[in-house]
Amino acid sequence: MCRVLFTVGRGEEIAPLIDAFVRASENDPYKAARGKKPYHGDGWGYVLLKDGGVSHYRSLRPVFEDGGAVERLRDGLEGFAVLMAHSRAASQGEKSLFNVQPFAFSTRWGFSFWLYHNGDLNKRRIIEMAEFEEREFERASDSYAMGAYLCRKLESPEPEEVLRHYSRMMEATNTSLNTGTLFLTPERVSAFVTAYSKPLYIMDPKNWDYVKQMVLRRENLFVVASSTLELYLRDEWKPVLNGTAFYVDILPEEEKFEVREMVMG
Repeated sequence: MCRVLFTVGRGEEIAPLIDAFVRASENDPYKAARGKKPYHGDGWGYVLLKDGGVSHYRSLRPVFEDGGAVERLRDGLEGFAVLMAHSRAASQGEKSLFNVQPFAFSTRWGFSFWLYHNGDLNKRRIIEMAEFEEREFERASDSYAMGAYLCRKLESPEPEEVLRHYSRMMEATNTSLNTGTLFLTPERVSAFVTAYSKPLYIMDPKNWDYVKQMVLRRENLFVVASSTLELYLRDEWKPVLNGTAFYVDILPEEEKFEVREMVMG
């Protein structure tokens, strides 16, 4: 599994989250408590939207060994911004740059999106739901298969349509469906963030500690992130109720955003 970060707001408030993300990726006590190596070292990436542009970066280097890229990201955080970051600990799919997240997709329905996922999914089930051929995804991760499903089946990034398709993914979830997606249409920028784990899986407190998502809200800042970041950035974090989704309308030119809370399923 992985460490993830979604945030929108003022760059100066986002910057400390980058440091927490790097440290959480290098030394994750929740991962170690489950008998695993404490780091997330199979590549990392981010999507940064600001000043009318989007930067998308992916690397096979662990984020804690990619100081130059991290520094460039920090340097680009002035003003209003939207950031999604993902640090991979591979569970499915080969360890290659292709499988490093966030993924980018452009759809036949006329919109683009970037996606990250934390957890473990039933890739075969997703391929069936999307009506793909399994051989086409032999070397791809379960997370990539989910993105390909959305690229094919999601007809618009409207809240109810997005919620419907992400809720379908719950039936293909082995452990967790913690996702962040940034949508771009000719008229609109929006995001959708999910926090769902299979109830049987999180009956083990060690699993819940590891996969739960935390939310941080301030007047000019909204954050959803993996639990480990709370250990490295002391703030007013709160655990997200399992099965919660957040739809975020983003107005970059006005430097505003609005968060709508939704229930999955």
